[in-house]
This record gives sequence, structure tokens and C-alpha cells, in this order.
Amino acid sequence: MKNKENTHCVVLGASHKTCPVALRDKLGFSGEQLEKGLLSLKNLPGLSEAVIVSTCNRTEIYAATLYPEDLRDTLVNWWAEFSHLDAAELVPHCFYLAHTEAIAHLYSVVSSLDSLVLGENQIMGQVKDAFQKAQKTGSAGFFLSHLFQTALSVGKKVREDTAIGDGTVSIPFAAVQLALREFGQLAALNVGVLGMGEMGNIASVELSAAGVTRFSFFNRTLSRAENFAARFGGEAFELNQISQILPKLDLLIAAASTPEYLITAEMIPAEKKNKLVLIDIGAPRNIDPAAKDIKDVSLFCIDDLTKVVEENRSKRRHSAERAREIIGDAVDEFAEWYATLGVIPLVLSLRNHHLKIEQEVLAKWEHRVSPEDFERLRRFADELIAKILHTPSAELKHLGAAGLGLESRLILEKLFDLQEDEKG
Repeated sequence: MKNKENTHCVVLGASHKTCPVALRDKLGFSGEQLEKGLLSLKNLPGLSEAVIVSTCNRTEIYAATLYPEDLRDTLVNWWAEFSHLDAAELVPHCFYLAHTEAIAHLYSVVSSLDSLVLGENQIMGQVKDAFQKAQKTGSAGFFLSHLFQTALSVGKKVREDTAIGDGTVSIPFAAVQLALREFGQLAALNVGVLGMGEMGNIASVELSAAGVTRFSFFNRTLSRAENFAARFGGEAFELNQISQILPKLDLLIAAASTPEYLITAEMIPAEKKNKLVLIDIGAPRNIDPAAKDIKDVSLFCIDDLTKVVEENRSKRRHSAERAREIIGDAVDEFAEWYATLGVIPLVLSLRNHHLKIEQEVLAKWEHRVSPEDFERLRRFADELIAKILHTPSAELKHLGAAGLGLESRLILEKLFDLQEDEKG
């Protein structure tokens, strides 16, 4: 328990606000990398817990530590080595926050205030998934579990109490809007969708709503692509067929989760009958950036969705202000909870002291009354102790939150001789 009262939260991260997409691709964690990263982090000196949040727009490492000021360089060097980079490449593009700043940042992330698309709904599920994976590997313990549970509650409250998510512009929606600006209309186009995950699904819905009927769906698992073709119309293909179909497409939205490029510049013919627009919203990117140098090819990535995103952000400014108020109150509540950690051992000592007395008294009556009457006495004693301790325990937590934990300990140790109990 002593460690818990001195544990601090820190976060080292790189996002669309601080880091170019080319570097974000290298810093992300996907699939087996995430589990491997969490297991590796657990072995770092000075770190007791960790959660990695890795999405198309950010990668952030949350850690619980006794040494917040000293952990920064350790985390930077670990991340650089894990990503096969030089630490000097990482430092200018990452941020490091500690204490309440780190907590407020997580609350802002899960509330979508820090997202490229303000109000987008995917981030809450992504944070929840990251937390559950950290729990599965055993890298999220007492402290970060409480932090992430409160963060998810904050995200839910922001969505319930504000209009920040009403008519939200998702990243796939923004991609379709970008396509509309390029073509004017999409109904007559041959359109490809690469990746049948959540982003690919949303993109397909938005494209269908924009009038697209001539779809080509590409996926590693052909049955998934066939399901999409049955829903939206069009044809299904395996990934290895994409180079054959690309020359026939006018537009392709790539939204797969993969560590390597699925479309290289060599796969795109230099001579085409039509203009080809490629919009890459994959994480990491799915399309080789060199494709933009090919004649009649326009390549866009997530960072190119700025104009659509800014229009969305201006509409939600009032909701964002209310969300920040909710986050501020939640940070204060977390700080109050954190301050009570110092008196939790004292609350437990007080409880153990009374339970010891209860056991001594009950022991005298165990053989003086019938088993039925003794069970009634035991239940009565348990209820009595719970009633006696309820108000003192609550007040001790209030005193701890007010910074009076040490004074409370000194008084109670004298009143109840708690030090002798601990020795015993």
C-alpha cells in the first residue's frame, strides 16, 4: 500500500498535432507488437504499470511510476529502440506530461477533444480496447485501472451531456467529402475500398450514401469482402488481385490495419485512361507515398483532411467548452481520490483493530451458546463493526484529501495503539 500513495501518472506520446504521419507510422503498435510492447514495458526500471493507446492519429504510452521526473528519458529510449529509431528522431515530435496534466490529457483524448475530428466516436472504443489489452497482459494494475475506468466514464458523460457527438464527422466521412471535392459527384465512379474493419465499414456506408454503386472490395479474407459486396453491391477481391483492378478504379479509400504498404508505386500503371484518387486512412499508411509522383494520381492521407475537419470543429466549439468543464471537474475528483490513497492503510489498520477485538469477544462466546445463537452473534458483530467504522472511514478519506493524513495517523495510532496491532 505504501507504493500506491506515491504512484504518479505520466504519458509519453506523439499525435497528429506533434508528429508527421511518416513518423507516426513507425511509432505505432498493432497486433502482436502491442502485446510485445506491453510485456517489454513491464520490465523497465521505475515503471510499475503501463497502457499503450495506438490509433491512426496517435500513439501514447501511459505509465504509473514512483519517479515521474526521471522516467521520461527511459521511456523515450525504450520507444526509440522498440521502433528501430534513433531517440533524436523521436524527441522533437513527442510530448511528456505528468500528474494532473497527464490525467487531463487522457480525459480529453477519450472525450475526442484531442482528436483530428472533434467529436468522433471511434476513440472511446479504441481507448477501452487498449485498456483491456493492458489488463490481459497484466500491465494495468490498481492505479491505471482506476484512471482508465474514470476516463471511460468521463468520455461517456461528455457524450451524454453535450452535443459534441451529434452528426459527428468521422474520418471516413471526411475522406468521402474530400473525394466529393475532387470529383464533384461519385455516383458514376468505380470505387475501391481496401480493408473491411470498422473504418472500411463506415467508409462504405458513406460512399453508398453518396450514390456509389460500383464497388470493388479488397480484403485479406475474401469472405469478408464478399459480405461487403452483398451489402453494398459490387465485387469482392483478395488483396493479391488489387494490382489488376487498380487501373479500372477512379477512387480508392484504403483503411486496413497493416505494418507494410499494401499498394506500392509499381502497382499503379504510369499510363491510365482516367484520373485516380487515392485516400489513405489506414494506420499505419497502406499506400506508398511515392504513388503521388505518378501522372494523374492524387494521393491524400489523414493529415490532408484538415479543411473538412476544421468545418466540423467550428460547429462543435460550444460543446467542446462544456466538455472541458466536465473534464476539469473529473480531474479534481481524481486528485481528491489520489489524495485519499495515503490514508487507505490507516483505514485498513483501523478496521483490522476492530475486527481483532470482535474476534476476541466472539471467541469467549463460541462455546457458551448454541451454534445457531453464535451465528446470530457473529452477524450482529459484523454489522455493528461496519456501522461503527463507516463514518470514521469516510472522514479519514476527507482529511486525507485535505492534506491532513499524517495528523490523522498520529492521533489514531495513539487512540487505538495501532502500531502495536501491526507488530502483533
